[in-house]
Amino acid sequence: MRGAAVSLLATAAVLLSSTCDAFSLSKQQQHHHVVNIRPSYASIRQQELYYPHHINRSNDNDVSLRRKNLLAMTGGDGSGPSSSTTSFKQDIYNVVTLIGAQALLIPIAIFIAKFLNLPNSGLGAEFQMKGAILDGVKFTLPLFGIAGLLRLVEPYSNALQNVTKATQRSVLSVLGSTRRPFFALFVSCILGAIAGIGEEWLFRGVFQELLSQKFQSPSLSLALSGLVFGLLHAVTPVYAILAGAASVFFGYLYIISHNLAVPMITHAVYDVFALMWAHISVTALEKFKISSISSFSNAV
Repeated sequence: MRGAAVSLLATAAVLLSSTCDAFSLSKQQQHHHVVNIRPSYASIRQQELYYPHHINRSNDNDVSLRRKNLLAMTGGDGSGPSSSTTSFKQDIYNVVTLIGAQALLIPIAIFIAKFLNLPNSGLGAEFQMKGAILDGVKFTLPLFGIAGLLRLVEPYSNALQNVTKATQRSVLSVLGSTRRPFFALFVSCILGAIAGIGEEWLFRGVFQELLSQKFQSPSLSLALSGLVFGLLHAVTPVYAILAGAASVFFGYLYIISHNLAVPMITHAVYDVFALMWAHISVTALEKFKISSISSFSNAV
């Protein structure tokens, strides 16, 4: 029965990963965040003033028509509010869809835990929030330290640059190319919380616990759960390695604390800051760089 349960868990994880990957790819293809650089009304007028020999003054109606077309194309005032409104609605749709897909991890974890008769629906017998918040936040410090070191090495590593581009591309597909700090923080908190709860519940509370019971080896259960977690996050090869290492760290926190709430909080807090950092950094780029990131292709 345990062997069948392992197969069921692996199948559920792979199916969910495939669903999320398909969603991500489809949104990247459908999302209209590839930057279209349009001339402003001011730039047209500047050309008329400084390069009058380029303008056919024999027909002033042509100049007037150009101006009207420009205003219509940019929403009436050159700033493009119509395009921004459409883009924001698309962002909302993407966020809601992604949250729904990510939230599926929770009922999947509960279902498998009930099927396997794991204690407390997979949360573990010692699950509690008391003291877990402080410990969870404290354990984010090593993650932020490693992230900082990787940022220092990144200019010298194409593989790490691809990890950043892949992350920024995903953030663009969800949060858009316009900097909206309050909206981004709100979405990051929701996605971070759901990822922290759902992924830790499924991979640590259920999968790692099942492996520990089967092989009676914490080290082996850490390695196998980290391997699976990394493969399901194989956006790029290095991304998979980093995700697998993070999984081992979260699993280690569960082993030493005996409280699933600790890795849940660590995972959630780190994700919130990582999403916000990616949003701020990518929206600070020039438009042609944002466009390049939007069309970035993985080399898995």
